[in-house]
Amino acid sequence: MNFRLSVVTLSLLSAISYAAPANEKTLDTIVVTGGGDRSVYDTAQPVSVLDTDDIHKNAGDNLGTLLESLPGVANASFGAGVGRPVIRGMSGSRVKILQNGTDTSDLSAMSSDHSPMAEPSAGEQIEIVYGPSTLLYGGGAIGGVVNVIDSRIHEMIVPGVHGQVSAKASTIDSGEHIEALLDAGRGNWNLHLDGFSRDAGNYQSGSNGNIPDGNNSGEIDNSDTSGSGGAVGLSWADGQTRFIGGSVSTLEYDYGVPNIDGESFRVAPEQIRYDLKAAWTPVTGFIEEWRGELTFNDYEHAETGHRNDDESAPFVDIGLFDKETWEFVTRIKHAEIAGWHGHAGIQYSQQDLKLCHDHGGCDGIPSFTGNWDGAIGFNLENAERNGDLYAHDTPMPLTETKQTGVFLVEHRDTSYGSLELGARIDQVVISSDPESIDPVWRQSSEYYDDYTFMPVTLSAATTWLLDDYQRIGLSLARAQRAPEAPELFWNGDHHATFAFQLDNPDLDVETAHTLDLNWIWHSEQNKIRIAAYHYRFSDYIYNALQDNTDPYHSNDVYRHEQEDARFTGAEASWSHALTDTFTLDLGADMVRATLANGDDLPRTPPASLLVGLDWEFSQWQARAEARAVAEQSNTAENEDTSDGFMLLNASVGYQFVLADSELNISLDAHNLTDEYAVNHVSYLKRAAPLPGRDVRLGIRWTF
Repeated sequence: MNFRLSVVTLSLLSAISYAAPANEKTLDTIVVTGGGDRSVYDTAQPVSVLDTDDIHKNAGDNLGTLLESLPGVANASFGAGVGRPVIRGMSGSRVKILQNGTDTSDLSAMSSDHSPMAEPSAGEQIEIVYGPSTLLYGGGAIGGVVNVIDSRIHEMIVPGVHGQVSAKASTIDSGEHIEALLDAGRGNWNLHLDGFSRDAGNYQSGSNGNIPDGNNSGEIDNSDTSGSGGAVGLSWADGQTRFIGGSVSTLEYDYGVPNIDGESFRVAPEQIRYDLKAAWTPVTGFIEEWRGELTFNDYEHAETGHRNDDESAPFVDIGLFDKETWEFVTRIKHAEIAGWHGHAGIQYSQQDLKLCHDHGGCDGIPSFTGNWDGAIGFNLENAERNGDLYAHDTPMPLTETKQTGVFLVEHRDTSYGSLELGARIDQVVISSDPESIDPVWRQSSEYYDDYTFMPVTLSAATTWLLDDYQRIGLSLARAQRAPEAPELFWNGDHHATFAFQLDNPDLDVETAHTLDLNWIWHSEQNKIRIAAYHYRFSDYIYNALQDNTDPYHSNDVYRHEQEDARFTGAEASWSHALTDTFTLDLGADMVRATLANGDDLPRTPPASLLVGLDWEFSQWQARAEARAVAEQSNTAENEDTSDGFMLLNASVGYQFVLADSELNISLDAHNLTDEYAVNHVSYLKRAAPLPGRDVRLGIRWTF
């Protein structure tokens, strides 16, 4: 991976060496994804937005830890190396993770040990989008969309040269993190460089409170992490009507997987991403804006363990995943038609997934190209247990998923507020080829027939303006999601999760009917949002823990099942300016997720409450907060309850204003009381408790 390291090094050195005095930094105009060219206040389902300062103030190194303090968001952590957002109790493919509006094209929705390939340190803004506007970015995002926005492809002319360099250090894991970016413009041309590198050792859990028998505590073995990445972007813009640009970015992580048995397993994902974007804004005519985006992602990750499970044997790649994705989207923003404004477009993607599983080590993706009579394999036929077939080879065939979507999202202002309508239809075709599976472990030939799904999503939302300060929003939707290839075909070990996954080729489209009601009050002193929602699913797909173990390793067995389900919850946030220098923040959420028969769904986030007090005076900023998480006793069959906990955090920062730049120094303390706590949403809650007391020192120079 010398190319990746070279990009990181180049970006860091360039930003430092190019630090000439510059004018005040002017960012490209960033349009809120969920609102088009409207304000967050005007949309029926408000968009949660974190800006650059919010990102740097938060000590989280991944998306999950960065966003988990927001009402309605939890973190599906998998040790220190993985954090994937869970929104309103929904995870996996129901929460799409995007980079600048296009899919990150990783495998994080497939399994909890796979890290999202969206690096928050490079982001200028992170949005969480609900409602009709999610239809612009793909079908099936019933929970919502998380969009990480960066400035790698500038859409406007960059004035002069500006950038930043920052570094952080943490005590709990001897962690070090450095990042830098540089933006420069000359004439109509714009250049962007960014890079980061971080390393952290094993972390320590908290030591105070109840530590359940059998849980890990103290130093958590195999919890070290590292990561690096960088990007180069170049664009041409006339500053008024058009731009075109491209970027190449690289990202790689390497992290351990904590476990109760102390076994050494690691996951090492890496990705190269190519982006090409263009937009044109005609001066007159029906089309107000045309936009096109083409993305290619080359993703690979290895899961590493000891050869043939022998602790004395060398490390080998016992699992290898290779995924290539093309995505193209084109959309127009049209002129007003009978009071309506909106976007229409077409989106196409193709995903090719190949993988290997071999206890002796994977040198590449296997290929068995000899004659095969199409009959079920001898070994698989003799691996039947209680009606299920347990494979012990490459766990799924080569798959190709083609998805074509057509969408329309419209809005209009009314005498009482606004009205939004959205529609999307997708054709999803999943093809498979058992070439990578040894014939003695194959299913019969008809098992590998193509699947075609046609999910359709319709949504409507409206707002009522009560006065100059407050409004009510209502959103209704009928949303569908097609099952994905791993949900249909995976049959085999997943060593990093210490589990066995059974296939379910009978899965069909799931359908959700959703209702969301929210109230917003914005005034000079108060910002309040209260939301209540109810999602009613037909044929909800969930990964159910079975009541037996697999015949090869005696690990837990899971299968994706379909049953009707219900999600009901509420969120609230309140920011109140007590004085010119003090601001009080309150946030709370709760969700109840059950099957139609009343059984609770697994890993549902418990209720939480956040109380924070901010102080700002001159160049000083400080914050103290308490985050309380309730006990989760509404558990699924075969699932343990989780104790509640409270974490106390504090931070202080100072901003030095220099001639043409500024320097920010911050000191953050997390879990001041060193509380022992577990994350109920995590598959590894017993093996990887939350970190204990941690102090972080950060410095950021912006020029």
